[in-house]
Amino acid sequence: MKTKLNGILTLLLALIVQITFAQEQKVSGMVSDESGSLPGVSVVIKGTTTGTETDFDGKYTIMAKRGAILSFSYIGYKTVEKTVGISNVLDVTLSQDSNTLDEIVVIGYGTTTKKSFTGTASVVSTENIDAKAVSNIAQALIGEASGVTVTRTDGRPGASATIRIRGFSSIEGNRDPLYVVDGVPFTGDINSINPNDIASTTILKDASATAIYGSRGANGVVVLTTKRGEVGKDVIEFDIQTSFNQRTLPRYNLVNNEERYMGLVYDGLKNTGEFTGEADPAQYALDNLFADKGVAPLYNMWNVADGNELIDPATGSVRPGVTRKFTPTDWFDAGYRTGVRNEMNFKTSGGNDKTRHYFSLGKLSDEGFIQESQYDRYSARLNVTTKPIDRVKIGTNLDYSYSEYNDATGYGGGNVTYMLDFIPTIYPLYLRDTNGDIVVNPNTNNQMYDFGDNSAGNARDFSATYNGVGESIYNINRTKRHSINGNVNLVLDIAKGLTFESTYGVNIYSSNLDNTRNSIQGSAGVALGGTLFKSNETYTSQNLNQILRYNKTFGQDHNFDILAAHESFEATTEDFNLSKKGIVNLNPNAAGVPENYLDQNGVSSGSKTDTSLESYFTQANYNYAGKYYISTTLRRDGSSRFFKNKWGTFWSVGTGWIISEENFLKSSDVVNFLKLKASYGYLGDQGNAAFAGQLGFNIENLLGATSLVPRAVVDPNITWETSNQFQTGVELELFNGAIEADLDYYIKTTSNLYVNKRLSPSTGDAIILTNDGELVNRGFEFNVTGNIVRNEDFRLSLTVNGEMFNNEITRMPIENATGKPKAVNIDGRYGQSKGRSIYDFYIREWAGVNAENGDAQWIEHWVDANNDGEYTSGEGILDMLVYTAANPDKTIQERITNTYADATRKYVDKSLIPTVRGAFRVNTSYKSFSLSTQFGYSLGGYGYDSNYAVLMSNGKVGASSYHVDMENRWMNPGDITDVPRLYSNENIRVNGTSSRFITSTDYLALNNVRLGYNVPSRYLAKIALSSVNLWVSGDNLFLLSARDGFNPTTSVTATSDRYTYNPISNYTLGVRIKF
Repeated sequence: MKTKLNGILTLLLALIVQITFAQEQKVSGMVSDESGSLPGVSVVIKGTTTGTETDFDGKYTIMAKRGAILSFSYIGYKTVEKTVGISNVLDVTLSQDSNTLDEIVVIGYGTTTKKSFTGTASVVSTENIDAKAVSNIAQALIGEASGVTVTRTDGRPGASATIRIRGFSSIEGNRDPLYVVDGVPFTGDINSINPNDIASTTILKDASATAIYGSRGANGVVVLTTKRGEVGKDVIEFDIQTSFNQRTLPRYNLVNNEERYMGLVYDGLKNTGEFTGEADPAQYALDNLFADKGVAPLYNMWNVADGNELIDPATGSVRPGVTRKFTPTDWFDAGYRTGVRNEMNFKTSGGNDKTRHYFSLGKLSDEGFIQESQYDRYSARLNVTTKPIDRVKIGTNLDYSYSEYNDATGYGGGNVTYMLDFIPTIYPLYLRDTNGDIVVNPNTNNQMYDFGDNSAGNARDFSATYNGVGESIYNINRTKRHSINGNVNLVLDIAKGLTFESTYGVNIYSSNLDNTRNSIQGSAGVALGGTLFKSNETYTSQNLNQILRYNKTFGQDHNFDILAAHESFEATTEDFNLSKKGIVNLNPNAAGVPENYLDQNGVSSGSKTDTSLESYFTQANYNYAGKYYISTTLRRDGSSRFFKNKWGTFWSVGTGWIISEENFLKSSDVVNFLKLKASYGYLGDQGNAAFAGQLGFNIENLLGATSLVPRAVVDPNITWETSNQFQTGVELELFNGAIEADLDYYIKTTSNLYVNKRLSPSTGDAIILTNDGELVNRGFEFNVTGNIVRNEDFRLSLTVNGEMFNNEITRMPIENATGKPKAVNIDGRYGQSKGRSIYDFYIREWAGVNAENGDAQWIEHWVDANNDGEYTSGEGILDMLVYTAANPDKTIQERITNTYADATRKYVDKSLIPTVRGAFRVNTSYKSFSLSTQFGYSLGGYGYDSNYAVLMSNGKVGASSYHVDMENRWMNPGDITDVPRLYSNENIRVNGTSSRFITSTDYLALNNVRLGYNVPSRYLAKIALSSVNLWVSGDNLFLLSARDGFNPTTSVTATSDRYTYNPISNYTLGVRIKF
C-alpha cells in the first residue's frame, strides 16, 4: 500500500512539474550596458522566431516558458543567453564586443552589417576624421580608404577636394561620386556640412553597393550620417581648437641671390649676342644689361651706372666690392604669413522613450597663409527623432550655414602664389625711385607697391601691371553664401515586417560674389577707374522618395527582405551677374555697391537651368543560416538632360559566402572570419551637360532688337554613359583579430563614352559631344590592419591601404571624317588610343644636350621616302601613331634633331597611372595617451612639372626666375650636362613640351599626426565632467617628392601649376569637454 502511494505521489509531482514548465509566464526586465539602458536590443526565445526588442528605456516584456533560453543580442555587443526561472524579472547587462563584423554599416537607403553586406563599403573611422583640422569632409578623406583618391587641387581655406573612386572611368563625362547625407542625395556645397556633426562616413564602391542609386552612383557614393541623440544619455559637449597655418611644404630651389641672378642675365645676353652675330657679344651683354633687351634701368639696385660697372666680363659675375642701394623686401615674407585657425563647436544631445534630439552650433575662422585670404563659417544643426505613437516614427534633420570667403590669391599674372614663389628677386615689392628709396603715395601717405606698369620707368618683364601683395590688399574677391540642407522622414509600421517610409529632402544655397579691381594702382583697374563684377547664384534641389519594406524569417535559417520605391529629384539653378566701372567712394565697404560706380548702365547677364530625374527601384536580400547571402537591385531612371533615350535601366547582383561559418572552419583557432563575395552590375551616368541633345538658342541684343543666336550643335541621340562592373573580394580576420584584411579585385568597363568629335568646318561648329568608345579600369585594392599589441594599458596597430590599377581604352570612337576608329586623340600632353590609358604621355622625346654647342636635342623619326639612304628635309614623321596607322609597313628610322618642331610626337612609355598608391596609419595608445599618424604614398607613376619647365626657359632675361639647376647649364664645348645653353629670347623651345619635364610622382607624405590625452575620470567626478580630451596635431607636415616644389598631390593629373594655392600646413592645439 505504501509503495503504491509513493508511486502515485511521484506521478502527481511529475505532472505538476510538467504543467508548470509548459505554462507561459510574462518575463520582463531591463537591458543595459556600463553607461545605462540600451534601446533596440533583440530578445529572442532560442530555437524559435518569437522575440521582441527593448524600448527607448531598455525595457522589454515577453511571454516565455520556464526553462526557455532568452538570447539578448545587440550590434557591437556580445550576445548573452539567460534561462527563464521562477522569477518574472530578468535584467541583463551587455558588454561591448570588439568584433566589428556586426557593426552597423550605413548603405543605400538603409543599413546592414559588414558580415551580411555583399558589396564593398569602406567605413571611415570618426576618430580618424576628428584627428584632422579640416573645414569639410572631402579633405578629411585623404588616405582613409583604398581605391579612393582625394586630390587637394586648391589649398585655400574653405576649398573642397576632388574625389575619384576606382580609377578614371570617363573621358569627357562625370567622374565625381555622389554624396548622400542622412539618406538624401546631396548636390550642394560640401563645405556647408560641419565635419563635427558627422557620425559615420561610408564609401560605397562596387555595383552591388551603388546600383540602388542608379545613374547617380556609377562613380561611387559617399554616405554621410549626422549625429543623433541617444536614449538615456544626456550629453553637453564643447570643443575648441586653435591652429597655426603656414606654407611649410618644400618650394622650388630658385636662384634667389640677386648678384647670381644678374650673372645669369649677363650670360643669356652674351649668348644671344653671339647667336645674332654681334661683333662683341660680351660688350653687347654689358650694354644691354639695364636696357630694353635686358632689365629696366629702374631695377638697377646697385651703386653702379650700368652693366659695364656691375659685371666683370672675365668671370661673368658681379664685380667684387659692388654695393647695393637697398636690400629688396622679401616677397615671401611680405605676402605669406602665419594664419590663425580657430574652431569652436557646441553640442547637446539626449533622449527618452519618445524623442531623441541632437543640436549643435559651430564657428570656424580660418586664415590662409596668404595675406587677406580667409574662410569663416557659422553652422547650426538640429536633428530630432520622435515616436508620437507606437507605429509611427518621425525624423527631422535641419542644417544651416553661413560662410564668407575672401579669395586674396589675385588674378592671372597677379596671382599671389605665382608672384611670391616665382618672381625674380631683383624686382622690389615697393616702387622705388632712382635713388632706391620707396615712393610714397602723396594722397594716402602709404608706401606704393611696384606694379611693373612702366608708370615710373618700371617696365617689369615679369607679370607687368601686377603686384599680387598689393592687389590682395587693394582688391576684393569675396563670396558670401547661405546654405540650408534638411529633410523630413516618416516611418510607418503597417504590420509585422511591413513598413512604409517617405523622405523629403531639400538643399538650398545662395551665393553672392563681389569682385573689385582698385583704381589706386595696377593698370587693369586704374585704366577703368576701378571695376566691379557682382554675381549671384541660387540653387534649389528637392528629393522625395517613398519606400515600402518587407522582411520575413522562415523557420530558423531563411531570412528575406525586399523594398520597392519611387524617387523624384529636381534642381533649379539661377545666376545673375553685373559689371560696372568708375568707382566714386573708395571706402572698402562701398566697393561692392553698384550705385557707387559712374557706369550706371553696366553690363548684366543671367540664366536659369532646370533639371530633373525620376526613378523607380527595388532591392531584395536573402540569407540562409547566416552563411549564404544574395542581394539583387533593379532601378529605372529617367533624365531630363536627354532629348531622346531619356530612360535607362540599371541593375546589380551580389553574393556572399561566410566560409568561416562552415563546420570545417568554425572551430579554427587561426581563421576567425572569412567571407568570399562577388558582384556584377550595369550602371549609367547622365554626364554634366544640362541640355545634352537639346538644341537651344541664346537671347541677345542686336542694335536694340531681340536676336536669337543658336547654341553649339548637339547630338539628339546622346544618352547614358554606361558601365558594366564586376568585383570579387575576400574579407578575413585571423588570430582573434590580430590581422584584419579586405581584398578586392574589380573590372569596370565603361561604354558609350562621352567624347568630343571633330566636325567639318562647313557646319560652323568645331566639335560635338556624343557617345562612342569603350574604356576599362581594372584594379586590386587592399586594406590590411595588424593589431600588433592589445592589452589593457598598451595598444599598437598598423593599417596599410592601397590600390593597383590600370586604365585601358579598348575601343576608340569613330572619326567622322574617315568613318573608321580614330588612331589617336591628342589631349594636351596625352594620347588616347586603343590599348593605352587616357593618361599615357604622347609628346616629343628629349634627347639631351649637344656637348659641342649646347643645343637642346629631341628624337625625330623618319622614313627614307626617296630611298637615298639619307635623311632629307620633309621625310620626318610629326605624329607617330597617325603615320603608322596609315603606313603600317613602312620602315621607320630614328635621328637626333635640334629643331623642336621636327621632333616626333609619340608614346614615351610613361603614364600617370602609378604602380601602387595609398596610405598607412600607425595608431598607438598607452593608458590615457594616444598617438596616431597617417602617411600617404605613391610609387611608379609620372606627372609633368610645367613649373620646372618655366624656370628652365630661354625667354627674355628678367621675365622669369631661374631654378638653381640653370647654374649647371652648358657653357663650353665638351660640357656634359642636361641643361642647354642659356639665351635671352632665342632658342626658346628648349623648354617646349617634351619628355624632359616628365617627372616621377613617387612621394611620401606625412598627412597627419595627433597626440591626445584623456584626463582620467577620477579627476573629473568632483567637477561634474564626464570626459576631457586634450590634443595636439599637425596636418601636411612633410613631403618627399622627386623635386622640391613639385607636389603631385595637388593635381588629378600630377601636373604642377604656378597658380596653385599650396596645401596649408597647420599645427593645432585642442580640447574637448563633455558634461
